[in-house]
Amino acid sequence: MIRPASEIEYPASEAQRHRASMLQRMEALKNASNALMAVIAERIGAEMAENEFKVVELTAEQERLIDNMRRLARS
Repeated sequence: MIRPASEIEYPASEAQRHRASMLQRMEALKNASNALMAVIAERIGAEMAENEFKVVELTAEQERLIDNMRRLARS
């Protein structure tokens, strides 16, 4: 959303900085969630094809993404 010049504060208030930070974390969590869902879907496909190497690789990537999401949620 573009704000009118009359609503823009210089410098930004503390509340605006917190809101911007929260929105940035929410966007990062959304992106991480989308990446996790893609990896899970790919892993399920590898399981169905019985590709053990790919399953192990994707499970490790899934764990990495979950750890990343936990860090994002804590910050």
